[in-house]
Amino acid sequence: MRKHVALSCAVVLAAMAGEALAVQYPVIDPGYSQQIYTGPLVGGPGLAWTNSGNMLSRNGSDIIEYSPTQNTTYLGTNLHGSIATHSITGLFYNGVGMVKGLDGYMYAPGQAGLQRFNLSTWGPAQTLAGTAAGPGYGATLLQDGRIVYNAGSGSNDIHIYNPGTGLDSTIYSASGLIDDIEAGPGGLIALAGQANQQIIVINSSGTVLSQFTTTHYADGLAFGDGSASNALFSNNNDGTITRYSWSSGISGAPSSMLDIAGVSGAYGDLASVGPDCAFYVSQFNNAWTAHGNVFGIGTNWDLPTTTADGSIIRIASTAGGADGLPECGFYNVYEHVPEPATFATIGMASVGLLFRRRTAVIGAARPAHRRRV
Repeated sequence: MRKHVALSCAVVLAAMAGEALAVQYPVIDPGYSQQIYTGPLVGGPGLAWTNSGNMLSRNGSDIIEYSPTQNTTYLGTNLHGSIATHSITGLFYNGVGMVKGLDGYMYAPGQAGLQRFNLSTWGPAQTLAGTAAGPGYGATLLQDGRIVYNAGSGSNDIHIYNPGTGLDSTIYSASGLIDDIEAGPGGLIALAGQANQQIIVINSSGTVLSQFTTTHYADGLAFGDGSASNALFSNNNDGTITRYSWSSGISGAPSSMLDIAGVSGAYGDLASVGPDCAFYVSQFNNAWTAHGNVFGIGTNWDLPTTTADGSIIRIASTAGGADGLPECGFYNVYEHVPEPATFATIGMASVGLLFRRRTAVIGAARPAHRRRV
């Protein structure tokens, strides 16, 4: 197991021990737990985490940082409230997605190209030459450190940016809007095909491995891990979460589909996997109800009352691993980062920053929620 991931997982789970778990979904599969993590949300649903494991969301050019422990209450619900707002000079106002690179930078697409800013100094944002412009919905990280994002006027082109060489290339063009994107094992990339009610899985060369029509409109995505390693999860616009499973490898149409959570009534939007290997999904009120959400519903608070406020819901696996400990149910790319020699092939000299952090935590105790990988 990667030591730098083990440390941040341990910090996150220790902070959350004994917390009250508020319920957003009236029904959830017994293999998973749910918790209203934070809200009411300000701004968009793009999510990332600091090196210490604090969750971040994006509101235009502001990055909001959240407490690792429950520090506030709203409508009877204990929540992880905001502890800082970082205004990033030069960060595009209309972008939503963001992802933490392996080089100490946060990467964020926007209306004039891909940008990055230093997480240690919180800016200013630098627009990367040769990258593509777009609304800035999805951004994800490959195991080798390259950044994948969607761009184009309709956000239907999938680009890969190499931080080491500065090269940007288009690897795939969809027939319509691609919303969230998520990287998985072996360079897999899942695309939420909003325009055609599809999910598409490609490899890092742009070859389509799976493309299928969905019952729901998929938005936020995550690959499974552990016993769900041949699965893909979607946070859907109609307030459900679906697990698509393959019998062996992710190729062709899935062999089964199961809604593991539903129906919240809210509009499910972007999502991300945290350092604790949980699936963090956004929930919003959306006046556009064509995809199955109910107008006026954002969050089902504990009071009990339902409001239009947005929130982030934490979904975690309760399944046991081979060693008897709860397993990591969702794929976290940072756990699977290769050794430094691998990065020579893509010219990432700055990746040393990541591994300097790793050496500082060698010998850290294994957290009590993770399986060995």
